[in-house]
Amino acid sequence: MAQISGVSVVKSAASAVARMSGDKETMSRVDYFLLKRPLNNDVFCGDTGIIKQFDQKVFLAILDVLGHGEAAHQVAQVCEDFLEKNYGDDLAQIMTNLDKHIKGTRGAVAGLCILDLERGKVKCVGTGNVTVRKFGSSNIRIIPRGGIIGYQMRTPIEERMNLYHGDILVLHTDGVMEHFDLEDYPEILVDDAKTIATQIIALFGKEHDDACCIALRYQK
Repeated sequence: MAQISGVSVVKSAASAVARMSGDKETMSRVDYFLLKRPLNNDVFCGDTGIIKQFDQKVFLAILDVLGHGEAAHQVAQVCEDFLEKNYGDDLAQIMTNLDKHIKGTRGAVAGLCILDLERGKVKCVGTGNVTVRKFGSSNIRIIPRGGIIGYQMRTPIEERMNLYHGDILVLHTDGVMEHFDLEDYPEILVDDAKTIATQIIALFGKEHDDACCIALRYQK
């Protein structure tokens, strides 16, 4: 199994595994993990994301600010703070308001998803070069709209898919190679979310870029 160094887990070491919060019924249904890796083991990362579980739903966001280093990191923190305060809103509205919120900055691209835990239904919106994929019962890739958030963004369009027992939802920035498949990592169908996120960055992460990945395994 590949190893990865220079990894920064969102939040803090004490809360590194951002997964399975809430009541016991909810805990049996979802396992998720968010991992980010700065370019060249830097302390600053322009890629970020959040996971929020609430009202039998899980909100997931992955975001890549243009460029690298401290300046990109600062914009990423602005975006993350905005998402932390607005994750309960309609996805298209979140994207539109984020675009307004970071006008005048270097801009960003992002993928946003909301999972209904009871029904296994996922809604997604994406802008720019980010990846949202499903593995398991079927292999699905959500195609984001073109544009740059905060600079020139097209009207967000909501896409939908269903998750079934054992399906895996993966979101990642373009610091991870886009075109890997099951034959490149067949263990994705059985690994837990932490291992999946770690292995995706270890196996397919680009050396010349920041990277961020969210993995979620759904159990019904």
